[in-house]
Amino acid sequence: MQKKNKIVNSREMVVNREAFLLTQTEAIAKTGSWELDLQTQELYWSDGVYMILEYPPQSFPVDYNKGIEVIHPEDRDRAVQEMNDAINQGKEYSIQKRFITAKGSIKYIRSSGKLLLNENGEPHKLIGVFQDITDFVMAHQELESVKSLVEVVATSVEGIIWEANAATFEFTYISNQVERILGYSPSDWLTKPFFWQNHIHPEDREAAIHFCHEQTLNAKDHTFEYRMMKKSGDYVWLQDRVRVISENGKPVILRGLLVDISENKEIHKKLEQERNLNRQLIQHLPNVIFLFSEEGKFLLWNDKLLEVSGYVDNDMKNLTPWDFFDFTQRDILTEHFKKVIDKGYTEVETEFISKYGERKPMLFISSRFIYKGEKCVYGVGVDLSQRNQLIKQQQKLLTTIESILQFAPESMLVLTSKLNLFKENSSFQKLVKEYATKLHYDEEELKNLIIQQVIAAMSKEGKTEITIPKKER
Repeated sequence: MQKKNKIVNSREMVVNREAFLLTQTEAIAKTGSWELDLQTQELYWSDGVYMILEYPPQSFPVDYNKGIEVIHPEDRDRAVQEMNDAINQGKEYSIQKRFITAKGSIKYIRSSGKLLLNENGEPHKLIGVFQDITDFVMAHQELESVKSLVEVVATSVEGIIWEANAATFEFTYISNQVERILGYSPSDWLTKPFFWQNHIHPEDREAAIHFCHEQTLNAKDHTFEYRMMKKSGDYVWLQDRVRVISENGKPVILRGLLVDISENKEIHKKLEQERNLNRQLIQHLPNVIFLFSEEGKFLLWNDKLLEVSGYVDNDMKNLTPWDFFDFTQRDILTEHFKKVIDKGYTEVETEFISKYGERKPMLFISSRFIYKGEKCVYGVGVDLSQRNQLIKQQQKLLTTIESILQFAPESMLVLTSKLNLFKENSSFQKLVKEYATKLHYDEEELKNLIIQQVIAAMSKEGKTEITIPKKER
């Protein structure tokens, strides 16, 4: 009985694990899917949508009104209009809008949808995907802000303006902004030899000086970046925009503008760290992860796919999804591929074939994914070998139990956890049939009486004799 419960729990664990992997995949990709029934106005959100909106997954039911409510008030009318155009005119639904989360924060969302028609050619459902693009929008805004800052600096002298000898790099002028930005006084900068060169970060010094010298000799205006030590001892990133002034074809004066770009550098660093983290998470997931185009070209895969398949990265560039399956499965897989492209989701259990012909049962869960404006298939592959092995072991165990019961001695009686007969065996039936008449019982009555006596005896320690009295007529 305990073995049976373990098998049931194992199956539940597989289902829970699949749901967990799907939820985690949406969380990693910062995506969520939705479906709107145009007849009933019922709206479905996947766990990923709840997480984007900072709610616990499936913590409350949603409908059309709730779907509109989470849209930023300034974006609602435009979102509704785009949706109506998609429904009434068959236009592709793709819009960038803002969501207001449960915590009151604003998130930028790319919403893409597709209209589904019923068998009469009438609008039936609108399905789609939300993608949280807040990080990218904010980064773009920060970059635009930095760009605008440079332009303002150039026109309002909000930066370090300087002038130097083109041959010696000795500074002949530097604006007072140097004290605000770097902490040095103009006098420090102008009176101490090689002040600029000596305060460049040691790792950047040689490259910066060589680049500026090379561009100056060629009379080319140039822009470069390096780290400069502040008076406090900290380093800041500076962008140095240099204008080369020549006389008779010979560079004589350098004029430039130094701008603090540390914040911009930090943004790029954080974005790169986040991208690297996402890549590492995908690469180290315990299941196969893949992304391929509508034409069947692989765009993304993780190390687990390489491990299971036996291929290497260079091989993947020339492979298609069909190369991993038996040709007899092509029609089934083609149908599932069409389903995920048309309807947005599918799952299929089939055999996966490695480069060396090894076969492995796997469950593939796939979703439609918009990548660079094109429909792609994103999915997860789960190895079912362990599950199938457990099922075989359970079947073998049940067969063994049935054999034991069938040929058990007359005294053997096996009950389930609900205190019912696990399985009737011939010996027990024979016992009941033989003594029912002798004890003046019918067979079913005697069988129930014996079971009651067994149940009563279970609470007592040690061996217990069961006595069935003869029934008085």
